Amino acid sequence: MKCPKCGYLGFAASDRCRNCGYEFSLARPAADFDLPLSIAEPEPLIPSPDVQQARQPLDLNRIIGGAPEDLPLFGDPDDGRPLVVAPSRPRAPLGVRRATPEIPRARLRTARPQEEELFDPPPASIVPAASTLEAIATPARRIAAALIDIVLLSGLNAAVLYFTLRLCGLSAAEIPELPVTPLVAFFLLLDGGYSVAFTAVGGQSIGKMALGIKVVSEEDGPVAFGRATLRTFAYVLSALPLGAGFLPVLGADRLALHDRLTHTRVVRPPSP
Repeated sequence: MKCPKCGYLGFAASDRCRNCGYEFSLARPAADFDLPLSIAEPEPLIPSPDVQQARQPLDLNRIIGGAPEDLPLFGDPDDGRPLVVAPSRPRAPLGVRRATPEIPRARLRTARPQEEELFDPPPASIVPAASTLEAIATPARRIAAALIDIVLLSGLNAAVLYFTLRLCGLSAAEIPELPVTPLVAFFLLLDGGYSVAFTAVGGQSIGKMALGIKVVSEEDGPVAFGRATLRTFAYVLSALPLGAGFLPVLGADRLALHDRLTHTRVVRPPSP
């Protein structure tokens, strides 16, 4: 039904207009409210004054009671300034703020004497004395160490030969029946491995350990495995011509033939 006052068109049966509250009983007969049969342009809907007043926008200045310039958030939008300005640098979260400012610690600086220079020689108190440096081993110590090694290797070779005869069921008089070439090759490998292993590992055989001497390179460093192997073969060269290769040990530099060939020397380390 169409309200004659506000023009509201309602489809529910009611005694009043749901828009403006007008009572339909005060209107003219119902025949006048029938819709025209012909399709015509609909009449414009004119809302009631109450509806118009309800649809008007809210006047914030009237509600709050202030002028636009008194309200910071409702200024002139055309002045080019943002209404809300964020701080240029955000503050750190509370969890990472320092309770007190960090105070830098003062560094103590000792003044350098004027007479002291950057490249001055070290003081005499830190220079080792000549007695603490490594000294060349004496010939007597080298000969005694060699004799100890020869005794140990001779006993080891005798034990190997004894157990070989026992395994073969032979007596001491039947030693020539053993194969000479494999037996000699085994003894050379055993004795040479003893010399190479002890020289490369610590520079000292058992005899040198007992006499307190060791083999070092010309650079006063440890002897590498290859140089230790070469020194063992050169040791055989020193012993072949009736031990003539050991005679230079009696000289001023105390270097034997195998020492000169392998660029090594036997020294006496300083006592700790």
